Amino acid sequence: MIEGVSFVVPVHNGAAWIRDTIDAILSQADGRPMEVIVVDDHSRDGSGELLKALARTRPLRLIPGEGRGAAAAINTGMRAARFPIICQVDQDVLLQPNWMRLLVAEFADPTVAAAQGYYTSDRHATTCARAMSLDLEQRYAAIAGCETDHVCSGNSAYRAEALRRVGFFDESLGYGYDNDLSYRLREAGSRLTFCRAARSVHRWREGLAGYVVQQYGFGYGRIDVVAKHPRRFTGDAVSPALMMWHPLLLALALVALMAAPFVAAAGGPAATIAGAAGLLVAAMAVERLVAGARAAWRFRDPTPLVFPLLHLARDLAWVTAIAMWSARRIGGHPPKPSHSMRQRPEPVFSMLRSQVLFGRVAPRRSAEASRYNRGM
Repeated sequence: MIEGVSFVVPVHNGAAWIRDTIDAILSQADGRPMEVIVVDDHSRDGSGELLKALARTRPLRLIPGEGRGAAAAINTGMRAARFPIICQVDQDVLLQPNWMRLLVAEFADPTVAAAQGYYTSDRHATTCARAMSLDLEQRYAAIAGCETDHVCSGNSAYRAEALRRVGFFDESLGYGYDNDLSYRLREAGSRLTFCRAARSVHRWREGLAGYVVQQYGFGYGRIDVVAKHPRRFTGDAVSPALMMWHPLLLALALVALMAAPFVAAAGGPAATIAGAAGLLVAAMAVERLVAGARAAWRFRDPTPLVFPLLHLARDLAWVTAIAMWSARRIGGHPPKPSHSMRQRPEPVFSMLRSQVLFGRVAPRRSAEASRYNRGM
């Protein structure tokens, strides 16, 4: 049995979920030494007070963050960890029974530096959140065997020694810091594994607006990562090449449509250009419809049939992210975590929500549950 396990949970405005998240972590106890480190990264929704209350009845180590983003908050917790295996769990992730035992068992192989669990779908989630989850499950299904080149943080475990060797997470990155760390661990000669049996539920952002905002962040973060690792232009096991190409093809189609009037004014084949752009968008929609139909059949759930429309919104968000990233680079602005993981304004009902939480009656769902939602 592994000597001991540290859990690191970064929190920013996570009051809606953190009680359930921590209790699910503590339920993983199996007799081995274990600690739970919670880093409150300048929350404004009552999370700090709630965590202090929880720490009076639960074995938690509370550490203040510096407000520099998710990667910095996680690094703060990881550097304080006492045990050789560090499980990193996000504030809106609910671990299922035996998650720790199954995931930590991966480290019996000394070449394994990191292991990822499996995000399973929440059957009670609303359409956008459920479609996002099933899309991820479909991509999981395409991973052959237990090897991977990308361990998604928030539902993962790391060997502390391996983290120290490569320098932990890159704190200049927002979304994508886990991709970057995975690539560096692989370049250092370590193995990364995917344990399908270690399951958890991720509460994705609800509603179309929340989905689009998060996808903008994912797209922006991915460009930061590709700028640092150009060979990863075609993606990785969790975000395959086709997912990477979709926004680029849509951008090409949009440029063609915008150029068509000028081509027409010059007497050129504007109709041909516009028609080709339309066919390209149609082909992308058909590909997503086929993918959605396969996912609907695989999971016995009709929700993925919204993939064509939902993923068009995702591609538009990524195209916008590409434009913003390019403008900032041309303007000489250095990358910041807030460019992709931007802080959201505090909702007007936050005080009422905190009162409900302190009364131990947690709301069913909140679109403002997390700044640190993970996944691609």
